[in-house]
Amino acid sequence: MIKLRHILFGATALLAAGFVLAAGADLGQAQKQDTNWTAIVMFAIFVGITLWITKWAATKTKTAADFYTAGGGITGFQNGLAIAGDYMSAASFLGISGLVFASGFDGLIFSIGWLVGWPVITFLMAERLRNLGKFTFADVAGYRFDAGPIRTFAASGSLVVVAFYLIAQMVGAGQLIKLLFGLEYHYAVVLVGAIMMIYVLFGGMTATTWVQIIKAVMLLTGATFMALAVMFQFGFSPEAMFTKAVEVHAKHDAIMSPGALINDPISAISVGMALMFGTAGLPHILMRFFTVPSAKEARKSVSLSASAPSPT
Repeated sequence: MIKLRHILFGATALLAAGFVLAAGADLGQAQKQDTNWTAIVMFAIFVGITLWITKWAATKTKTAADFYTAGGGITGFQNGLAIAGDYMSAASFLGISGLVFASGFDGLIFSIGWLVGWPVITFLMAERLRNLGKFTFADVAGYRFDAGPIRTFAASGSLVVVAFYLIAQMVGAGQLIKLLFGLEYHYAVVLVGAIMMIYVLFGGMTATTWVQIIKAVMLLTGATFMALAVMFQFGFSPEAMFTKAVEVHAKHDAIMSPGALINDPISAISVGMALMFGTAGLPHILMRFFTVPSAKEARKSVSLSASAPSPT
């Protein structure tokens, strides 16, 4: 019961901090629109399905192992889709797409840099993490080193990463709901945060996994449809599409050349290394390797998540 109170307090405090920081990020880029009832109905259906999954998952969450790792009952295929769903989030789907639009060629390094990090995870971390049979990265680090100090550092690092990642997610979700539903930005942030808390606090890792799987399938399907629709407009000719992009973009030919965002080799290497090794240090990714029953399934999940086509 004490541990449960700590979990609830920690999650509430972290999300409250995210609410406060994200609430100040309404910069007006997404202008409030008239209420879109079609979007609201679709959103309500999605939320209803995922809340039903959360209710189902809550009946299966009886122990700490169930809460943190779904009892180790997630298959490699399911875990791979869930990891892909983690990456195909508001921060990636909107952020990287916007970066490529604003910076052109240089923005591509952010869409492919993380992909290079998957071999690092596959060969150096996935199997070893799973074989230790722990719940979190802090448990793994504490097992190998002096538990007290290393748990403090691991927890602090995890909170810093999650807090910044959470803020980006909340801002993206708030702006998107403001645009589609006509809600005030602050109400949109609170709504998204409340739904997130329900998923995690009641359903644990099982509910979180299935929500990510659904999100991955929806985003992959939607992004594939959009890509095909765009290519159809240009007769499935990449050359025609790029020519039109150069013609209508404010920077014209500059978007097809490097240098707009990263203009020296040191910066390029630094960003590339950060993306490659940073992927291997993301706590919400590392935790997923504890949810599968074996090291083989852990490797399978990494392979699937790396090979799944991404909207970013």
